[in-house]
Amino acid sequence: MRKSLLAMAALMGISTLPAHAWTVKIDQETYADIGFATIIRGIYEGKRADNSNLKNRLNFYVPLFNITAGGHVNKLVYFGMNLEGASAGGNPVVRDSFIGLKFADEFRLQAGLMRAPFSRDALTSTYVKLFPYTPRYKDIGILAFDPTNVGTGVNPRDAGVVVWGNVADGMLKYYFGITDGDTINSSTDNSLAYTVRLQFTPTMLGFKPETGYTVSDTYLGKQNVLSIGFGYRVVGRSSPSEDTKMWTVDMLYEQKFGDIVPNLQVGYINQKDTRGNANEKAKQLYAQGQLLYDQVVGFGKPALAVRFEQNKNELPAGTSPKVNRFGVWGHYYIKGQAAKVSLGVDSVSLNSEAKSRTCTDGSLSGNCKNFTDVTLQFQTQF
Repeated sequence: MRKSLLAMAALMGISTLPAHAWTVKIDQETYADIGFATIIRGIYEGKRADNSNLKNRLNFYVPLFNITAGGHVNKLVYFGMNLEGASAGGNPVVRDSFIGLKFADEFRLQAGLMRAPFSRDALTSTYVKLFPYTPRYKDIGILAFDPTNVGTGVNPRDAGVVVWGNVADGMLKYYFGITDGDTINSSTDNSLAYTVRLQFTPTMLGFKPETGYTVSDTYLGKQNVLSIGFGYRVVGRSSPSEDTKMWTVDMLYEQKFGDIVPNLQVGYINQKDTRGNANEKAKQLYAQGQLLYDQVVGFGKPALAVRFEQNKNELPAGTSPKVNRFGVWGHYYIKGQAAKVSLGVDSVSLNSEAKSRTCTDGSLSGNCKNFTDVTLQFQTQF
């Protein structure tokens, strides 16, 4: 079963695949692996606005649970499915559902609903992120638009066709996608999105390539990684008429030195004519890293992660709200990503133009302000 799990992970690029799963096997070529994952989170949130009726608050909830299935029909045909839900509102929804044809390592055709192959952020599951929680400055009005949004209704997923593969044993990985873009589920707009991503790994220096469809923020010392990526995406729009253009560059470095595993990731995302509005721009610059002690202390392996990111909008009215985030998170890997406890502090500061915007939190609103969040998170996967 272990070999079949590893084969599926390499074929489908399921970076979140845990070490154990329930395997339903028909024969040597036909099988499916079924898994379950969830996150339980407690957050002490600082006030987002200067309204005197708003208070700091403590919330416990389940932001994410997933039931996944994926496997082979035969050596050519593979498939994947991801059912996702949360404790707050709405029924579980299908986030991923695709069928793939693997003609060779260098050429695979994947069709359905899947992650848009644009940035590392878009290709990384929450379960394998060093910073799985983003403070709510992107949905209460501090920023008009999220720079990491790839322009789809089910961010960061998109429906369509993606051709991808690994050239020269993974030294170069490429993606080319033709998808629905912002018009997913729309019967009145037939504009499409076009995405290209290239990723380079200097395998001649001994680094291991990220050969799956998805990627991870950390491989926990299991392989030395140096990946440099570039992505470009155009999201076509009929109304407003301006197509959204976005590009990104990113890099991940992780290498094991004895019992210490340092990790560094940097990236930049630039969007122009966001949401189809001329002269509206969104940008993100970030740097993050982790230092993992690759020995069991107590009953798990400790790690410390830090992140700085800057998010900025440039709006047609001439205003440029900007948000800086500095986060420090401690992770305790009890069984890798399959069982993990995390404690994090995120401090968010705003420039004067961001503070002059109106932040709405529930039925209350006021001018936006600096705030700090503290997060305790439990994660498990099977």
